[in-house]
Amino acid sequence: MSGETITPGETKVRRNFEKMSNTKNYILLGPPGSGKSTQAELLRASLHLAHVDVGSELRAEAERDTPFGRQINLIINQKKELVPDAIVYSVLIEALKTIPAEQGILLDGAPRRSTQVDEIVSVLHSFDREMTQVVFLELSEAESVRRISRRVLCFGCHRPFILGQDVETIDERCHFCGGRIGQRKDDTPEGVRKRFQVFHADTLPVIEHFSAQGQVVRVNANQEPQVIFKEIMSKL
Repeated sequence: MSGETITPGETKVRRNFEKMSNTKNYILLGPPGSGKSTQAELLRASLHLAHVDVGSELRAEAERDTPFGRQINLIINQKKELVPDAIVYSVLIEALKTIPAEQGILLDGAPRRSTQVDEIVSVLHSFDREMTQVVFLELSEAESVRRISRRVLCFGCHRPFILGQDVETIDERCHFCGGRIGQRKDDTPEGVRKRFQVFHADTLPVIEHFSAQGQVVRVNANQEPQVIFKEIMSKL
């Protein structure tokens, strides 16, 4: 022993650092149709992670009859606008408050733009969390259009279905809640191409940022879901 005296404050810092080092926290990114939802569920179950889907959190908040919920509902459901970054951070903070400190997270849906990176990393640090790796599901524009053009969803419970696979026609009812099934307006080929271009313009700089730090795991998403999952696990 060196006889060094460790103050209570230094002990807390060391414990927080150890906690940050031991907890695995991931970001999942990919263009439309890359299978993020499927891989998120597989990763959550396999690694015992808390799945923080920012989009789902925003939609759930928009359904609450609170001033904050009504504000989000006005933006996403009535004005059809992008949610301001400040609201994204607030929703993320509220979600993180519910997750045990010792449980890792899988962050899905953010950061979407390079301007969000520093603040989201700062939010994670405020919960003693360090980002471990970013999983990037790579998919071509042509395959993105092919996949999404076949996708429909329930307007009741928002579950997705694949035409010709999960349901034969959009005239069927949801297998889970009995709701009406249809296609989102931006799931047309033209809409998908626009979303793909937005992803490349806005989100690729995020991937490049983390790639420069050696934190990105690139995975070929043009494969069967279980093959994709196996490749992800082999690289984490």
